[in-house]
Amino acid sequence: MLIKICGITSPEVALTTAIGGADYIGLLFSDISPRKVTIEQAKAVAQAAHVGGAKVVAVFVDEELAAINNILKQVAIDIIQLHGPVVKQYLTQLDRNYPIIYVADNNEIQPSLDRFKDFLLYENIALPSKIDFRYFIAGGISKENVIARINASNCIGVDLSSSLELTKGIKDITKILEFIKLIRPERFGRFGGRYVPELLIPPILQLQQAYETIGQSLEFRNELNLLLKNNVGRPTALTEVVNFAKALNTKVRIFLKREDLLHTGAHKINNALGQCLLAKKFGKTRIIAETGAGQHGVATATACSMLGLDCVIYMGQVDIVRQAPNVAKMKLLGAKVVSVESGSATLKDAVNEALRDWAESYDNTHYCLGSALGPHPFPTMVADFQKIIGIEAKQQFKEVIGQLPYAVIACVGGGSNAIGIFGAFIENVAVKLIGVEAGGTSLKLGGNASRFSAGKPGVLHGNYTYLLQTEDGQIANTHSISAGLDYAAVGPQHAYLHELQRAQYSNATDQEALEAFLLLTKTEGIIPALESSHALAYVVKNIQQFPQDSAILINLSGRGDKDLPSLLNGELSYVTNS
Repeated sequence: MLIKICGITSPEVALTTAIGGADYIGLLFSDISPRKVTIEQAKAVAQAAHVGGAKVVAVFVDEELAAINNILKQVAIDIIQLHGPVVKQYLTQLDRNYPIIYVADNNEIQPSLDRFKDFLLYENIALPSKIDFRYFIAGGISKENVIARINASNCIGVDLSSSLELTKGIKDITKILEFIKLIRPERFGRFGGRYVPELLIPPILQLQQAYETIGQSLEFRNELNLLLKNNVGRPTALTEVVNFAKALNTKVRIFLKREDLLHTGAHKINNALGQCLLAKKFGKTRIIAETGAGQHGVATATACSMLGLDCVIYMGQVDIVRQAPNVAKMKLLGAKVVSVESGSATLKDAVNEALRDWAESYDNTHYCLGSALGPHPFPTMVADFQKIIGIEAKQQFKEVIGQLPYAVIACVGGGSNAIGIFGAFIENVAVKLIGVEAGGTSLKLGGNASRFSAGKPGVLHGNYTYLLQTEDGQIANTHSISAGLDYAAVGPQHAYLHELQRAQYSNATDQEALEAFLLLTKTEGIIPALESSHALAYVVKNIQQFPQDSAILINLSGRGDKDLPSLLNGELSYVTNS
């Protein structure tokens, strides 16, 4: 469904609208419109729209042909819209290198229109019974009726303007973004989507329907919340780490959201339990999952044990070796652990094998994806099940210090723990959101898993997002001391927040993460996961950027028991021996 937002006069609004997912930005040049732009305004708005990835439509109503040609010479226009009898007469005289959006008064289709390049637009009129042309609908579209209007037509797109305004001619960016998400729920701006083989469409649509019905019911939420409370240990604590702050010689108050205290040792159980309960509700008896650090594998195996479901976990051979304690736990819980030896034998390859399994077994199997990525509805669903982290933390912060944190910091692999804690704070624009990726051992491709530093948009595992690629577009190898961050792509909502500049993304090296791991352990008696240690490392090396009277929140997404064997076998020997 194409989305055209018309009557934008501000470059700032144009940029955010384009990043938010609009395909077309409409510029009005008619004197009769309160949304009229000058040529200089149009240049600035067009430039911003193009930076954000949208095409620019010049909407002409009553202009003379000479004026239209002058605008086309000076402004970077992609499409021409003809809206009224004055300008329609110029159709055959215009430069036909430009596609045309032709506002139809009835079932008129000009013979000079190209059905492979041009569009019709029907505004405030009853649609003809048969339309053998691509067309937009417009006029009277609101949040309440847009889905019904789309479903009642065979349109290729919607054109919105006045319903998205604060006052006449002034756009409301919040309304614009809400409208785009309503029309295109599978996307976060231009990111996300559903890029899967046709064979996987039936189970994905089945999952989407189950999530939108069963998963949103009060009965399901109450049952899930009881399990999280009584079986998992929610709510988790909010801990101020005074000694850690003192070691950094700062007056900044540093708080940890203690997901490490959950049953199974990490935030992963929030999502695993939610998905497995949902799968059982819509008739699945077998669960498959992928895992890198092993925490999602343990969480899924635990959820299956609680709910009486069969469980198979795919795990890269490299990760099986470095996460041996979690492998033992999964087997003890009754799960079958399948070693994946293809490719780099890490998380990316485990996801590949899990998807192959699902394609062959979806009649009785649900794929419990562990992070906020993959094809729709997985990113939305995982973020939903993990949002409890941020909801709790927000309330706890208000209770403890009476205000919101200055910043919220979390490590980012696929991104589920980060989007979980960010989710409750996104609308609080004064709160800084900081995601920390794996800087690995080198800035060179293959030496890290820092997608926002070294990656570019592309498609992996069913969604369009930022990912690490070689020059010829192949998925690059990655490296991180933390298995859970060792992944070539990042969740699409993080890509969206990055381009909106609502969240900032940095990285920490293996060495920095190890040093932060040791500092928290020695000063607070808390052994963090190596993944979480990246978020701690960001604070250690950037502590001076935070105001001395501020309070910050770090999501301690897991504990480090799983990492001790590999650390004590060499990677931390120089520290533990000192």
